[in-house]
This record gives sequence, structure tokens and C-alpha cells, in this order.
Amino acid sequence: MHYDRMLAELFGEEDRAREMAVRLGDIARTSREAAAAERASLLSFLRGPIERHFVYEENFIFPKLVEHDLAEEVQVAVKQHDALRALAERLASVTSGASGASGASGASEEPGQDIGGLVFDIARALLHHTNFEGDYIYPELTHDEWRELMRETLEAGGAGHGAEPQPPTAALPQPGS
Repeated sequence: MHYDRMLAELFGEEDRAREMAVRLGDIARTSREAAAAERASLLSFLRGPIERHFVYEENFIFPKLVEHDLAEEVQVAVKQHDALRALAERLASVTSGASGASGASGASEEPGQDIGGLVFDIARALLHHTNFEGDYIYPELTHDEWRELMRETLEAGGAGHGAEPQPPTAALPQPGS
């Protein structure tokens, strides 16, 4: 059924984001330099698929969850989205770690910021966020309630992440791939 596919894609996006966060965290724990090498692909991920996912949740999913008495949980999730957006902006402003140099892009650097450490912070925040939603929000609704929420989302014009209404789609890319 269409709603089941939408639901599977929504949860699949969360799973892929969680897997990516675990992978980046492991890389950052092993080598800050290897983690720093993931900067460009991580920024692409955060500004692309994950941002579309956040906007979809905030505009269509979360209002419906508030109607299911999950306002406090939604408030926490939105704060986590905002924190991840702020971390993405910090990552964008850093160009070469603690060297104080400006990169070819001309972006300004935050003095003393360790890119690998920031990648680790983003991975940790994303993992915490996906676990929060998976542990405290998603289980609160039954499968039938989630299917109904998908139906309501379609009726509200929020069928997906793109400019045109469509269901959540496409695997989230893995940084470095």
C-alpha cells in the first residue's frame, strides 16, 4: 500500500542517517584527519537530504504528532534540528582546522576549530537525534496511526521532501561516497 511505502521510506531515512552518524563517529574516533576529509560530503548531506527530511517533519509530520499529544517530544526534536543546523553552519565556516588559514572558498574560519572534532560532534548530535525520535516519538503511534498520519500528510500537500508533492524518497547518501 502507498502509505506503507511512505512510512517505510520515512523510517528508512532515519535508519540511514543513524548508520551514517555511527560510521562518521567511528571515523572521527579513529582519525581526526579522516573525519575532516568527510567535511564536504557531510555538508552536502546536511544541507540536502537531511534538511529536506527536517523540513518535511517540521511542516507535515510534527504538527500531526502534536495532535497526538506529543508536543513536548516534538519541541525537543525541533531543538535538535536547530542544533544540527547550527553545527552545519559551523562546519561550513571552518576551512582548515586550527591553522587559521582561509580555504580556497574564501569562507572564514573559526579560530582553533578542529574540523575532525566538529564532524564527531555532528555525528554524535545526529545519532542522539535519530535515537530520540526512534525511542520517544515513533513508538508512540501504532502502525495504523502512522498510516493515517501518512494519509493526512498527503491531504495536507506534504507528500515528500521535494518542491512537488511526492512521498519521501531516495536513500540518504553516505559521506565520502
